[in-house]
Amino acid sequence: MTFDTVALCRAEPDAATMLGALLAAGSELKMDTVEAAGLVQLFDPVDGRLLLSVEAARLVRVPGEAQRLLGLAATDDVPQPIWWVESRAPGADPQAAEVARRFTAALVESTGGLTWESR
Repeated sequence: MTFDTVALCRAEPDAATMLGALLAAGSELKMDTVEAAGLVQLFDPVDGRLLLSVEAARLVRVPGEAQRLLGLAATDDVPQPIWWVESRAPGADPQAAEVARRFTAALVESTGGLTWESR
């Protein structure tokens, strides 16, 4: 099972913002891309294990869609429209979960919005 995080961003995260958030997740981590899938991945520099996969940002225009998909309360302050950035970390790896949290927090700090995580 994976540990999932979602950044619900008020502003569109551009390439520089995404890179800054990836670096905030761990500047020592190795980065690679899977262009066909639109993913950026972060790996442990020592043993090469996958720590995080980040999807490209997607614009969500439908009001209430994020609340519906994530089970958020109608009273949660979800921006409209929002940019949805989803990331996944291996569920049994505490280091990977922390990398995911740092990435999502840094992205939302730069763009505004809020975060959600699967646990």
